[in-house]
Amino acid sequence: MKISNLLGAAGIAALLCAGAARAEETTVRIQDYAGNGNMLYRIAQSKGYCAKRGIKCQLQMVASGPLGMQALLAKSIDVAFVPPEVAINASLKGAVVKTIVSGAQRNVFLIVARNDLKIPDGDKDFKAMMAALKGKKIGVPARGSGAELQFALMAVKAGLNPNDYTYVAVGMTNTSHGALMSQQIDASMTYEPSASMCNVLKSCTTVYRGAFATEPKEIGGTNGASADMFVTQEMIEKSPKVIDGLIAAAKEAEAFIQNPANFPEALKIAKTYFEFKMPKGDEVMEVSLKSNLPSYKAGVSRDALKQIAANMLEMKQIPAPFDTSKIVYDKAP
Repeated sequence: MKISNLLGAAGIAALLCAGAARAEETTVRIQDYAGNGNMLYRIAQSKGYCAKRGIKCQLQMVASGPLGMQALLAKSIDVAFVPPEVAINASLKGAVVKTIVSGAQRNVFLIVARNDLKIPDGDKDFKAMMAALKGKKIGVPARGSGAELQFALMAVKAGLNPNDYTYVAVGMTNTSHGALMSQQIDASMTYEPSASMCNVLKSCTTVYRGAFATEPKEIGGTNGASADMFVTQEMIEKSPKVIDGLIAAAKEAEAFIQNPANFPEALKIAKTYFEFKMPKGDEVMEVSLKSNLPSYKAGVSRDALKQIAANMLEMKQIPAPFDTSKIVYDKAP
């Protein structure tokens, strides 16, 4: 009888401890995108890397970088996954935000075009591509987004004017593809899985990939910090252990996804967050994930951030040189 009572008491104590552990878990709302989205934190949450550090990584879909930054500053999310251009603009307006890890080191932007336009391959000759796109309607995730800013820079480097094109906000990759198919736009400065959709479905043509670009060099130089995780200074000061936990979880997720043996499981995790409801949707997801693998790393290249700020200055998108150390957490990898 005494043993039974002791076991019962132990069981109750264990349940109370488990409940207390769950109560102490901190929910962190992190920006995600359609398609492969925020793979480091999808994996970190699914594999228990967040929970190991007392964190629940709650992924929330937000369609673009500018909207993600707005949500961060409005405290609708805790971590924005955005291009540094967006963070620099926010900083210049008085926001104090800092990157803690990258989520897509290589330049995420690419250009897809309607098949019937026969646009030259920009990876071989970006100037010919930009000339062929002159006067066309170019889709971008949102007006003022990193995609539009980089497209404008490419226009200048090709000897053209950014105003030679008409920019149309088309949102995430699924709506971007729809706008392309309905001919609302002629081409789109977008991100994966747009290229994979074109390649698998043969519905459009990928004409440029920033991730592998050598020209213009100003675009190639952005590889290393293309899209990063930003938090507010307020969060850093109030929850330093949570920030450290997020960094550690991202590093562990990087180690997992960079192991080729883990690709099938990584693909399965990606599909639990988003599936393409279209013909060959599973194939699109797989092709896209494989193409993006080199980008899924936590380190933030300080040199790439400097190149991005230099590009913005050259394009007169900022009034003076910007010290990018202002937007980097000192413990960021």
